[in-house]
Amino acid sequence: MKTIFFTLVSLFLTLSVSAQIKVGDNPTVIDDGSILEVESTTGAFIPPRMTTVQMNAITTPLDGALVYNTDMNCLYSFINSTWTSLCNQSTTGEITHSVRTADFNGWYLLDGRAISSLPANAQTAATALGLSGNLPDASGRFLKTKNNDSETLLATGGQNSATLTQANLPNVNFTGSTSSGGSHTHSGSTNTTGNHSHSYTDRGHSTFNTDGGSGNPLADDTSGSYTTGTSGNHSHTLTINSAGSHSHTVTVASGGSSSAINNQPNYLVVNTFIYLGQ
Repeated sequence: MKTIFFTLVSLFLTLSVSAQIKVGDNPTVIDDGSILEVESTTGAFIPPRMTTVQMNAITTPLDGALVYNTDMNCLYSFINSTWTSLCNQSTTGEITHSVRTADFNGWYLLDGRAISSLPANAQTAATALGLSGNLPDASGRFLKTKNNDSETLLATGGQNSATLTQANLPNVNFTGSTSSGGSHTHSGSTNTTGNHSHSYTDRGHSTFNTDGGSGNPLADDTSGSYTTGTSGNHSHTLTINSAGSHSHTVTVASGGSSSAINNQPNYLVVNTFIYLGQ
């Protein structure tokens, strides 16, 4: 009878103790709100360690289940029917800058690679974001906030330099003066048409020689005015004074060489990543 009694007491105590379990230091002291307590100053609690394939192969895990993913080197918890990384709380589609040179913890370098080369879950996330074909290539680009509905997110554009054309310049007039040195003349001829006559006065001679062969001039010892004939087209040489008002065409060279203008402000070189989940 005593044996049965002690057996029942031992079973009762075992059931009572098993309601709360303490592992590690001070096994007799346990928090009254704990079902399982682990206490140690020399060791760590190690959850199950497994690969991504092994983690995804767990059948019907409960929300709150914990594993350490050895592929991602991160602790994962099963939340809302999905294994979720506890290493970061980033949202799919977020953009960040980093001095890292390769993908890390669900962040993928925007380097223009084919989306089909990404892991299956990252491909699914990229498709949900509206991406297809290739990831955008952020090489040498600055981020720009969407301006209006006509712009597409993750679209690329712009240029790092530009060459100005005449249409880019302001409409201005250049003025100047030619040198004051170098006086000169212009020559020309009047029109050859225009018959006209000239008058002259013959003063006459007081004597005359009747010998017409002597070569002496003959005169009738009279004086008077006479007129030449009206025929005889001719021209006159014309000299223009060097001080005459005139103008010169002036050409002003711009002195340009069509060199391109660099549009880039001061910058710090980093890489750009997008979060597509792990």
